[in-house]
Amino acid sequence: MMFGMTFTVARRAPPVFNFCFLLAAALVNPPAACAQVDYSVHFELEKPAYLLGEPIFCRFVIRNTGVAVFNFRYRAPSRILATDNTQEPRFTVTNLAGRRLRDPGPRPCGNPQGTAVYGYVTLPPGKVHTERWLLNEWAQFSAPGSYRLRAERRLALLPIDPQTGNPLEKPVAFAQAIDDLVVQIERSTPAQVEASFQPYLDSIRNPKESDPAEAVTVVTSMPQTFFLDQLIAMLNSGKPERWDRHDVVNGLARLNTLASWRAILRLFRYGETTPGPAVDRETEDALRSYALLVLAERGDSAFLPVILQVLPGSTEPLRGDILRALGFFHDPRAFQPIYDNLHSSRMTDRMDAILGLKNQGSKDVIPALLAALNDPDPPVEQVANFALQGLTGYKPAASANPSPEESKRIAAEWQAWWHRNADTFSPPKPVACHDW
Repeated sequence: MMFGMTFTVARRAPPVFNFCFLLAAALVNPPAACAQVDYSVHFELEKPAYLLGEPIFCRFVIRNTGVAVFNFRYRAPSRILATDNTQEPRFTVTNLAGRRLRDPGPRPCGNPQGTAVYGYVTLPPGKVHTERWLLNEWAQFSAPGSYRLRAERRLALLPIDPQTGNPLEKPVAFAQAIDDLVVQIERSTPAQVEASFQPYLDSIRNPKESDPAEAVTVVTSMPQTFFLDQLIAMLNSGKPERWDRHDVVNGLARLNTLASWRAILRLFRYGETTPGPAVDRETEDALRSYALLVLAERGDSAFLPVILQVLPGSTEPLRGDILRALGFFHDPRAFQPIYDNLHSSRMTDRMDAILGLKNQGSKDVIPALLAALNDPDPPVEQVANFALQGLTGYKPAASANPSPEESKRIAAEWQAWWHRNADTFSPPKPVACHDW
């Protein structure tokens, strides 16, 4: 039986706040002074118990208990990596001993991903809005048992402009939910787990389902070998596009089988698995570049033959992506193309090769980066300076657009730094990270 403590109360903007808000609103826009926001909000689990391995959703429920309409933002039901968005739900799951379960969320290599807002929800008096969040994106349940869940969210509620009917920018209140629940996980069989995914797979396979976002979140966050063929098929473009194929690449990487990595490698090599007559080449190349990023983060030398085969006939921007990605493969076969392109007649090749050197993360590349500081093209000099700073942490003083004399001074300063530190310097080990 599920049990737990749920702190659920009807909330109203504090009286003092209401008075100040209404007074200010009356001065600026008299009709808006009538607004009063009342609501109830809470998290809840959908079932008393779940099977180990099945998707587990936690519901966020908000009800308009007042007489005024209010508005708030709504977006796709997948976790984002950005941690500075205070309106995002936060889930913490611990076992009964208080130890937190493993968070399967990726550690982003680049900037944290932001949220793609679908739009706004307008909630009239008496109406209820519910959002479902896949708890498995925040916690990895690896054994049967009872687990404690702390669910939190602080959602900005926006008043409606009575003249235009549009939401105003300044929140009139924040709907805050803090709930402690218990998640009961029971033993399961492979057949039961497979059956739990069928509704989501059916949604994806149904062309009449125009918005399978929730199903895509499930199958790409919790990929299973029994629907590998479905994931591979989802790499193909559709008219209209029903999901972001970058998410499908992420799902294949999370599956982490030989077959799933082969699918990603094939996507990089050829583009979508079964190209149609009206393929958008720019879109396909961007997807191929993302597949390359995921392959580079994996760093398996078995991928190199295909990547090196694609390089000679590639064009920008894919060519530059390949040169930079080769630096992540700590294999002599990957190093040679990078060094060769340091002397390319194309300035972009030289810049990308420099960044490829930086991505190797080794002190052995520093002499080549120092030599690149003498490149005749200022943009190449600046990239070499950036690469050295990123690799070493040392930063000579420089203006945004250094003159030739200043560039010579910077190059001499770098040479002096290397002379002092060559014997003892060791680059910091990069933090393991993934975008998937």
